Amino acid sequence: MITGIALVCRAAIEGGLNEETAFTLSDYYIQQIEELGNLKAILRLTEEAISDFTNRVHGLNIEKYSAPITACRHYIYNHLYGDITLEQLAEMCRLSPNYLSSLFKKEVGIPISEYIQQQRVDEAKKLLVITNYSISDISTWLNFNDQSYFIKVFKKYTGLTPRQFRNDHSSRHPST
Repeated sequence: MITGIALVCRAAIEGGLNEETAFTLSDYYIQQIEELGNLKAILRLTEEAISDFTNRVHGLNIEKYSAPITACRHYIYNHLYGDITLEQLAEMCRLSPNYLSSLFKKEVGIPISEYIQQQRVDEAKKLLVITNYSISDISTWLNFNDQSYFIKVFKKYTGLTPRQFRNDHSSRHPST
């Protein structure tokens, strides 16, 4: 399975995925596989890894955004655990906040704030499945104002509370 992930990583790079991103993902999934205790969990995680790489390459090929929007998406992805403001993004892109906001909505289809929330929820889903960190810690790390707001936003995008989501995916935890 580890060799398979390494091969998928190489194929993803050939498909256009950023090398640093690909290697980080590969290391992440390989480390998770090494920590799992049963074959079923390893197979499920390997399937998730292949799907993750495939979706990222697919996304690159269908989502051709302008340079400012690509830069914003990259910045958001790399700063999910920090404070991200429209003003920061606009300054980085050398655009006015209003223009960046309308350009982002036009190209991505949703407002920047909603995109950031979606990305943070996606990150939270990963943390809930592969770690035993508390929901409170995860919500704090991902810069949600409070745990109840995090639960509300999480449920908006997944239809489940973080606890329900973790319980539905708990078979991946060797300790549970």
